[in-house]
Amino acid sequence: MKNFIIIGAILMALFSCTSPETEMAEATGEEFIVSIIQNDSTSVSLNVRLVDNTLTFYNGVQESFEVILTGEDTLRGTFPVFASDLWLISTEDGFEGEYYRTDAKNYQLPLEFKPGNINYNQSPSNFSNQYAITQYLGEGIEKPALLQLDKKDGVLIGTIATSTGDSRFLSGKQLENAQYLLQGFDGRFIYRVEFSTEGDSVFGHVWAGMTGYYSFSGVADDHAALEDPEEMSKLREDYTHIEWHLPDLNGDTVHFDSRTITKPTILAIQGSWCPNCMDEGRALDQYYREFEGAIDVYALSYEYSGTLERATAAVQKMERDLNTSFPMVIATYDPKQDRNAVLPLEQIRSYPTTIMLDHQGNVVKIYTGFYGPSTKEYVAYVKETREELEELVAKANG
Repeated sequence: MKNFIIIGAILMALFSCTSPETEMAEATGEEFIVSIIQNDSTSVSLNVRLVDNTLTFYNGVQESFEVILTGEDTLRGTFPVFASDLWLISTEDGFEGEYYRTDAKNYQLPLEFKPGNINYNQSPSNFSNQYAITQYLGEGIEKPALLQLDKKDGVLIGTIATSTGDSRFLSGKQLENAQYLLQGFDGRFIYRVEFSTEGDSVFGHVWAGMTGYYSFSGVADDHAALEDPEEMSKLREDYTHIEWHLPDLNGDTVHFDSRTITKPTILAIQGSWCPNCMDEGRALDQYYREFEGAIDVYALSYEYSGTLERATAAVQKMERDLNTSFPMVIATYDPKQDRNAVLPLEQIRSYPTTIMLDHQGNVVKIYTGFYGPSTKEYVAYVKETREELEELVAKANG
């Protein structure tokens, strides 16, 4: 087997490419600031460039994605990966329209395109890199989380990590004194985070999607951690093996039985609606390609669209837009189906969740949730998972 690519090169290939700032500088076309208006009158804004019929959305300073527009008087486009669309009409100085999710009823948010370009100013460093926070979710519900901050090319970036995942890429700036703003939109997640610091303390508010809101407070703590992802999900007491018969994206039935496998295998619980699953899918595909047939990866997709046909189409879109190469099957397609009946877990606590098996079908590890490339945990996770797979492959070939 060939030597494996070092972690830095993998991260560059997966997520870096050309930086959004460089892309904007090199491209030609019209520059706009798009604002997505949330139902409580807050908004999330980001840069967009229109070249011919292609809109390039710049999610802060960390990633970009394209939407192809069709139509004449009314322009329509579909976001990559997710079941999200937009329509636009021309105005005197830009465009206006709606962002809407095709997998949810009445999920529509106004869009405004105005000429301009958000300037992400250089941010001072008078903040801690991590705060242990408590999310106040209403009705007395409180949950622990981590507000993680950093800078990229001098620009403030960050994310909020919970025990099961993260808010992906957020970019922003210092507003005044010790007040800050972070925003993010990836075609599915819509986040506006406002916070202020006072000594080692932090206080903030988060507006998420169409109606989501919570406040938070916490203290600086670089060593804070949440639940151990390897201890959160357990096999049922009656577990003997893993076996399922599920349809793949071509309509054929795939039969899996852990008692008959001959190589290390990863079973990934995912959903086409899940942004953290998108990040994990990219990492899993890198392993799948690197190990060149020495491991197997299967994604079990839990969908809620109501029919097998619609679920299959959604996962096919995810597979195409992510350019993944490992097999995907449909685990559920309707909310009424028992999502815990497919695998011998006590319950599915998070999407994604991965089950790692050795070449004899023994469960080596169950990892709940996923901390993506916007978190400080990501690099170590990718490195450790690769090393685990190398060890399992060596044992299988020994």
